[in-house]
Amino acid sequence: MPSDQKDQAETPPLKQIREALNLSQEKFARFIGCSAKKISRGENGGNVLWTMAEAKALDKFMQKEFGLTIHDLPDDMSQPIAKLTFLEKAG
Repeated sequence: MPSDQKDQAETPPLKQIREALNLSQEKFARFIGCSAKKISRGENGGNVLWTMAEAKALDKFMQKEFGLTIHDLPDDMSQPIAKLTFLEKAG
C-alpha cells in the first residue's frame, strides 16, 4: 500500500472530511455549528457528543459536498473510513 493511502487509511473520518475540503478546524466547526475544540476531540478519537442540530448540519454538509450522509460514516468515529469514496468524489 502506498504511503499516502496508508496515512489516509489511519486518519479518523472527521479529519478526512475536513482535510478533503482544505478547511481549518475553526472553519469546519463553523459549518457544522460547533466549537473547534469539539472537532479537535473528534479528530483525535475523543468521546464527542453531537447535538441533533450538529448531526443534521454535518449530514447536510456531507450531502452537499460529497453526496454522502452520516450513515456512510463508521459507528466508531475514531476508526478510519476504509474506502475513501468521498475523497474520490471531491477530487
